[in-house]
Amino acid sequence: MALIVLAIAWMIGIFLADALHLPLWHLIAGSAGLGIAALVLRQHPRLRLLLLVLCIAAAGGARLAAADVPVSPNSIQMLNDSGDVQIRGVVAEDPRRLADGQRVVIAVDSVRLGDAWKPAEGLILATLPRYPERFYGDQLELTGALTTPRAAARPGDFDYRVYLARRGIFSLMKPEQARLIASNQGHPLITALLRFRDQARRVLLRELPEPQAALAVGILLGLQSSIPDEVLDHFSATGTSHILVISGWNITIISAALYSLADGMKLERRKAFWPILMTIWIYTLFVGATPTVMRAAVMGSIVVIGQRLERPAHAWTTLFAACWAMTLWNPQTLWDMGFQLSALATASLFAYGKGTEALLMRTPLHAGWLDWAREALTATLAAQILALPLILYAFGNLSLIAPLANVVMLPMVPSAMLFGAIALVGGMIWLPLGQWLALPAYLFLAWLTEGARLFGQLPWAAVQLPPFPLWLLLAYYAIVVGAWLWNVSLEETHNTENP
Repeated sequence: MALIVLAIAWMIGIFLADALHLPLWHLIAGSAGLGIAALVLRQHPRLRLLLLVLCIAAAGGARLAAADVPVSPNSIQMLNDSGDVQIRGVVAEDPRRLADGQRVVIAVDSVRLGDAWKPAEGLILATLPRYPERFYGDQLELTGALTTPRAAARPGDFDYRVYLARRGIFSLMKPEQARLIASNQGHPLITALLRFRDQARRVLLRELPEPQAALAVGILLGLQSSIPDEVLDHFSATGTSHILVISGWNITIISAALYSLADGMKLERRKAFWPILMTIWIYTLFVGATPTVMRAAVMGSIVVIGQRLERPAHAWTTLFAACWAMTLWNPQTLWDMGFQLSALATASLFAYGKGTEALLMRTPLHAGWLDWAREALTATLAAQILALPLILYAFGNLSLIAPLANVVMLPMVPSAMLFGAIALVGGMIWLPLGQWLALPAYLFLAWLTEGARLFGQLPWAAVQLPPFPLWLLLAYYAIVVGAWLWNVSLEETHNTENP
């Protein structure tokens, strides 16, 4: 329990440091002083815990302050809104490919001022034509005007400038000219993984028809850019968009499959530990290492380590350890909507999963042959208790058909992943073989796409709600979480009095 409290204190410290703009050295000094005080007063458990909470909160704030991008004379943002410039830099992330172009993050290393090239630093987000395709590690020379991202038109609106600033990006460019200078200038391992992923994408697109091919690319490789907008709209309207992204469920499926394979090969779990752990992280890098995937990978790793130590990982400790690890690596992750929804959905499953299943057991779904439907509906309803209010606050889109759509579609995802992976491996060896093996995958993928289309076309599938204030969202969480904590306290008291 203490570890969970300290992880919460860490994240609260990050939020407070961001809101109050606290200086780095004050936070470091405060954290050190509180830590020393906790050590001196270790004979007083409650006071020591309070001091440790404040110490960790200050340390979280210091981590955020240390991650701030300093502005220097060489910062590329100093040239924003000053006319055309010529810059050179390296593609720092896998480009996001859209129907109308490519969004490319460039790590700038030099800028041309007059007739000479001068050192420069910082990230820019460049919008390039769809072709020629650019790749991670490409060194480019761009000519165009740098602009400042737009701010929110009024309080409460989406602030694109703040969104990009949390990624360390302060400049935009739509270059008039883009020239490739060199390739493979990035990290060799990341370059190799992303090149392999791109080859896998091309194989899947040649094995399956659309939109099933694009769906397979999204489920297996974490790439949604090729999924048609109409298909995305159908999944959004049916509340099944989570199927399109890599999540903890995918990591769980992979870990279970690897352990089953190890058991089938008569391999001791002790010997399978390192290969499984390495596979989880290679797959995480392979699919892009987004905050949601990183959270799932960290949680999966903790579970695997717990199995190795023969100490089953506590669900809540695992979740908060994952959140702490991710915010230690990048404190700006706390403001990522995907991370927030993923963490809330996981916490909601932990808190309300058993209660939701108990309620469903009182319905006709208690029948044994309907276990698959009850499990899917339990996961859907329980996850929405904490995640849905944030979705409504941020987007206002309420899917009325989501429970039924998830019951019908969710059980097909593991089979779609399994047969899709088999087809991909076969296609990487010999394309005609992969095309034959893709037939079972097509059946499950078609079930998903057609299910989303049929449910999404219902006139009452989703409704758009008016925006509501932040205080109402916070009040909801205070009431719901408070009621759950009160119930847990009552259960613990009952168990203590009646052992």
